[in-house]
Amino acid sequence: MRSLFARPVVHALLLVAVTAAVVLPNLGGPALWDDDEGVNAECTREMIEAGTWIIPVFNWDLRTAKPVFLYWLMRGSYAAVGVNELGARLPSAVMMFGVVLLTYDLARRMFGAATGFLAGVIAVSTLELVKLAHAATTDSTLICFTVLYFWAFWRGTANGGRGWFVPCGVASGLAVLTKGPAVGLILPAAVVGAYLLWNRELLRLLDRRLIWGILAWVLVTVPWYAFVAAETKGEWPRAFFLRENLGRASEPMENHRGIPVVYEFAVVCLFFAPWSGFLVATLIAPLSPRGRGAGGEGSKLLLLWLAIYFVACAAARTKLPHYIAPAYPPLAILTARFLVRWMTREITPPRWVIPTGMVGLALTGLAVGVGMLVFDGSLVSLPPKLPSFPGLAGWAWIGLVPLAGAGLMYHFRRRDDRPKVVISLAASTVLFVGLLAFPLLVVDERKAVKRLVAESGARQLDREVRVGSFEYTMPSLTFYVGRRVERFGDAGAAAEFLAFPIDSYLFVPEPVWEAKVKGEMSTPHRVIARRYDFQRNCDVLVVTNR
Repeated sequence: MRSLFARPVVHALLLVAVTAAVVLPNLGGPALWDDDEGVNAECTREMIEAGTWIIPVFNWDLRTAKPVFLYWLMRGSYAAVGVNELGARLPSAVMMFGVVLLTYDLARRMFGAATGFLAGVIAVSTLELVKLAHAATTDSTLICFTVLYFWAFWRGTANGGRGWFVPCGVASGLAVLTKGPAVGLILPAAVVGAYLLWNRELLRLLDRRLIWGILAWVLVTVPWYAFVAAETKGEWPRAFFLRENLGRASEPMENHRGIPVVYEFAVVCLFFAPWSGFLVATLIAPLSPRGRGAGGEGSKLLLLWLAIYFVACAAARTKLPHYIAPAYPPLAILTARFLVRWMTREITPPRWVIPTGMVGLALTGLAVGVGMLVFDGSLVSLPPKLPSFPGLAGWAWIGLVPLAGAGLMYHFRRRDDRPKVVISLAASTVLFVGLLAFPLLVVDERKAVKRLVAESGARQLDREVRVGSFEYTMPSLTFYVGRRVERFGDAGAAAEFLAFPIDSYLFVPEPVWEAKVKGEMSTPHRVIARRYDFQRNCDVLVVTNR
């Protein structure tokens, strides 16, 4: 029986089951989150309506923020399950299966089956990767192709092999089609170049197979970029490369700023939870004399992967938590490597290391449980600027799962049963992150857009109506009404919109309506829907001239 569970195919099936249990429940339950989910879901819908596979558009304007590959995936998903929240998020969930399985096999080839299996479990139970698996964004897809790149490189270079050029070219090309050349080509190539330089093996690049790798990259990447440049007369690539790439690197865009290094370190500590307590030991262990022994080449590649992505994110002036996410798989592998070596008594870390991991697990549960009680609004009175979520307290018990896991870890550590310490850690973490999908339904009740559209009847695809918004820029509004949303820059234009003879619907926050628009009105109108929106922390109205 033990030999059966040591087989890679069994490990893969178990990881598929764990990933499905964490990623799939409630995947299509919550309404789309603004901004990214709303834009991506609607962009795909508009491309289908326009009959184009080339030009991304949102609200019937050219969208230049991202390349096209996610929209292609979402088209297939829409065809399979419908144009809805599940269809928008399913590609990210499917790609997370790829992330987990590739992380497993990369770690298995580097360090053995036990490390591989635990690395897969860690990858699917960190807060950031689970969040991205539930989001209709490019990140899960990018991470999958990034891991594919390094898996192909490691597999292709085994025993001095040179069969990695074409697979890496394909993986890089797909990543560039997903998010662009900076993260799809430059960073992975920099890691491989640094690794070969460290090993004094740069001459391995002088191989005719490199030409085939470049050709594979060109065939995957260039056709779409060439077509979109031609179709938009250069507007798309000009905006994408200058604003979305160079602009984000050189200046903080949309007020997304942070202190370099400090920001990235804080993000990793927060979103690598519940495994964050092992970060210090994870990073120090490969640098120790014993860490440079067996498996040292694998650790070297992983550390370079982690370091180069970290430095690149720290250097960029625009800061967002998910920018560092492609560095989570190597961090998961290094963490698994450390824990397996500790479990098999290959290393004896300082006495504080394992207790620190227990405390990190317990603090994660405590923070989540107390946070739910606080933001429920029934435990304490929140400041007016903070939204509350009635009903969230009913899910606060989820925070007990990591606390119970930390208690089991303590119990088994006292008995020096190291395998059960690691099993308690992994099992409680998977259960915890899997359950977190359900409190989102409580949060979803405080999102207004989808419910406002339904209650107001603003989605009318069989007749001509007009939809507008004033100081309420929610991209998902365009998705839910299924037509262009006119956005107004001043109250006079919003009031004039309602004076038009065609049935019109204006979405506007109530304070803005009362202070700016209502006094401008000179034609009949009425409020036909009202909903609280936690993202604006006020009621949002739908006003019509019907």
